[in-house]
Amino acid sequence: MHKPEIASLDTNAVKEIFSEKTLGSLVETLGPILQQGGGKTLVYMLPAASRLGHMTLEPFYVRHFFGETHDTLAVIIHDHRFKAHSKGLRRLHEPRITFIESMNRKLVMMGHFNARALEIGPLTWAVISPSAMVRNFVQYLEAGNPINHLKMPGDLTEEGDALLASMGYGDDRPMIVLHVRDMGYLPEMSYHSFRAAKIETYKPAIDYLVSKGYRVIRIGDKTSVKLEHESPLVVDLPHHPDYSDILDVCCMAKARFAITCSSGPESMARALGTPMLTLNGYIQPDYWLNHDDVLLLKTYRDTATGEKISYDSMLSKNLFLETTTEGFERAGITLEDNTPHEILEAVQEMDMRISGTYVPDEALDNRFHELSVQHLARYRSELPDIGPGEQDRFETYAFALPWTRYSQSFMQANPWFLR
Repeated sequence: MHKPEIASLDTNAVKEIFSEKTLGSLVETLGPILQQGGGKTLVYMLPAASRLGHMTLEPFYVRHFFGETHDTLAVIIHDHRFKAHSKGLRRLHEPRITFIESMNRKLVMMGHFNARALEIGPLTWAVISPSAMVRNFVQYLEAGNPINHLKMPGDLTEEGDALLASMGYGDDRPMIVLHVRDMGYLPEMSYHSFRAAKIETYKPAIDYLVSKGYRVIRIGDKTSVKLEHESPLVVDLPHHPDYSDILDVCCMAKARFAITCSSGPESMARALGTPMLTLNGYIQPDYWLNHDDVLLLKTYRDTATGEKISYDSMLSKNLFLETTTEGFERAGITLEDNTPHEILEAVQEMDMRISGTYVPDEALDNRFHELSVQHLARYRSELPDIGPGEQDRFETYAFALPWTRYSQSFMQANPWFLR
């Protein structure tokens, strides 16, 4: 959740966004809600609602921070005719969130900026950027607070089940949800190309899941490479003629576990509490996981020497601050995808963990956690005092949360990783 969309805005553009005219539009937009009375109202702008990760997690954080103190949680998004958003995600949130669509682009763009929550009588205006919101949530978890997962509305579950049944998938067969981001998704965002992987490298793992009797539901974007597989238990959902975006949410909620990557759909698993195996990941300041989740990063190599970079070295170099392809190139780092064998072993491990038959090596977990905590403390000790322009900076490393679990199958086969 970073801010490349506003990197090129000059001072005049910012003044126009926060102009008297735009503020007047805010008052006009909220007028019907405020006129109803009935307690405190929170308003938050969500400019990236078209992106699954933002549409899932930003309202999720709003609920955590303001749900108990405010009667109405209003989230302003772009009108769907300007930028479409997931109807399934909207319905997942709507029991608690009131979405307001606006054609005023400048009004919605206020959500890119970070200041604080402003109290104006019965109204709280949360001028909090997406990156600050997730940083605050990681700090909330550090303080020992609970993750309050989303619950599926009954009507959404019923509609999803009926649609799956009409497609021939209405039985009680256990389901695994799979998402692999590839270069077909948002190719114009070349600075995120390092997050992509190849669906064909997942075939041995898919074969394993099919052999175990699971139905594998692949989700993603229609621009994704098609998943070709001979088994009828493998469903390429985005290319199915009866696809509806409510199925992304419904399948994720029903899944025994999800296999994801560092891309938007994984956020649904985190918000719903569906156990998740994140493959082809990368280290980030704010990527928190649930207690039953397992992580496997891409392999980091020194571009000049070709040597693999240990977890300790990754953190020593503060590589968790690198979030673009160009940034890794400047740092002299190459990221390699997980191999088909690594993916297969991690999926087998996850399957056994969910079944309760996997016995982890606690020493490996402890070493991973020890390194994470040590480097977070070191990083924070090096941060300067916060200045006026630094209120949106990185201050967390979420893998240091005590329940974060790294793939043991990988650590056992690759002792260099924890050296």
